[in-house]
Amino acid sequence: MLDNLKLYKVLTYILIPIALFLGFIDTILLMVSLLNPANLLYVFILACFVIYTFVSFKFLRQGVQTEQILKKSIKDWIKVNAIASIFLCSLFCLNGLSILLSDNATLSKYIDEIITLQPGFPKEISAATILNILKGISVAFLIIGTVGLLHIRMTFRFLKKYGYLFE
Repeated sequence: MLDNLKLYKVLTYILIPIALFLGFIDTILLMVSLLNPANLLYVFILACFVIYTFVSFKFLRQGVQTEQILKKSIKDWIKVNAIASIFLCSLFCLNGLSILLSDNATLSKYIDEIITLQPGFPKEISAATILNILKGISVAFLIIGTVGLLHIRMTFRFLKKYGYLFE
């Protein structure tokens, strides 16, 4: 079980900078959502992931490592935000896999169509460059989604194991 705890710590520390970045993006998206309220769903889901990450970090630091008694609301915050985070991480995995498993010729065709629809698009940026960026972002999405899903699964197991820490 000690190896699982080490892996959980590593995954938690991987998720913290990701959550900080997504929190920054979420703040910008919140401002944009004032003009387009349909984006508020995305704001909510990203906020849930950020909240989940930091509350589970608090659970790790105060509960698992030092075995301090935590409020029951911490457990509730983790569970509720983990559900929305499962949705977000699943979308990250699906989006990453769909791009990575797609044929390069098909993706290049779509990229060329998008470039032709943009009249002021810089000529210095080629379709191959955009395809490479898209593949890199897809790999990042796949990694973030996988790390997030694994972390959530481990969090639920630790919540069960350390259930006695919640008053």
